[in-house]
Amino acid sequence: MWKSFAIAFLSFPFTLLAFVIGWAARDLRAGLLAGAAVFTVFFTAAVVNLFFVKTYSYLDAALPAVFAALWSLALAPFSLGLSVFSAPAFIGAGLLLGGCLVIAKRYATGWRWLLLPSAVFLYEMLPVNIPGFIDDTFALGAALSFLAAQFYRKALPVIVREALRGFRRPAARD
Repeated sequence: MWKSFAIAFLSFPFTLLAFVIGWAARDLRAGLLAGAAVFTVFFTAAVVNLFFVKTYSYLDAALPAVFAALWSLALAPFSLGLSVFSAPAFIGAGLLLGGCLVIAKRYATGWRWLLLPSAVFLYEMLPVNIPGFIDDTFALGAALSFLAAQFYRKALPVIVREALRGFRRPAARD
């Protein structure tokens, strides 16, 4: 987990450097695009590294939502009136990814259950948006469906089994 944190932390100076170079070479928009591209590459590397983490804590599962809130605050001044970034959709994608991480940890569902929510999280992170709310609705709907399927297929049977085990009466002795 620390490798992912280090990669994400290193993204900030390189993003700033790409922003300055892009701005100096062309204009402000090129600088913003260069900075966003560099940050996306570093963040994608950090997320890919997370897939290779053998064990993680529940605190680690909360990181996507925290990062989504911080990234939304960072992009808010640049997206006012432009509709290039949807902060509520990105925070929602972070919450859904965190939920999938919790279920994957608690019920050992495997890493394949994290692919679609991670892809939606990365898509929502990018400052590229199709006008309207349709793409966000479909992306979050797919991630929510995946979370529900993961819960019903893997977690719910274990929860029911644990609940029924608590209701069984001990065997009577003669």
